[in-house]
Amino acid sequence: MSENVIELRNLSRKFKGFELNNVNLDIKKGYITGLIGGNGAGKSTTIKLIMNLIKPDYGDIKVFGLDYKTHEKEIKERIGFVYDSNVFYEGLNLKDIKRIVAPAYKRWDEALFSQYIDRFELPLNKSIKTFSKGMQMKASVFCKSKVLIFAAKSA
Repeated sequence: MSENVIELRNLSRKFKGFELNNVNLDIKKGYITGLIGGNGAGKSTTIKLIMNLIKPDYGDIKVFGLDYKTHEKEIKERIGFVYDSNVFYEGLNLKDIKRIVAPAYKRWDEALFSQYIDRFELPLNKSIKTFSKGMQMKASVFCKSKVLIFAAKSA
């Protein structure tokens, strides 16, 4: 039996004009899982709940078998979250971003960072504003990735 990386139990969140009601979901270790649905179906809300960017009105969320109430820092050290648009200050370059992002992780892997720079053919010293959209997304993925990468629409 596979370990669940994410478990949602009876998850509910209500906004004016929208309600995510009683969601139950297991995402198994080693599987790629996509959330598919129309506009307003609750995909972004579900991801924001999983990332602890918003709080549920009711229900439980476990990531790596842990809950955010007591293990938020440990969970967030293992997760990378990538929006569909650039979230970096455009005046920064990748060296600057590394200097900001790396200290947030106990196990930052400098060799892996360098491998991604080479693999994605990204310049370390050029500002993000000079990058194409694709280059910006590549930078977002490898600067933040640990175990999970979510692509979600920004609010």
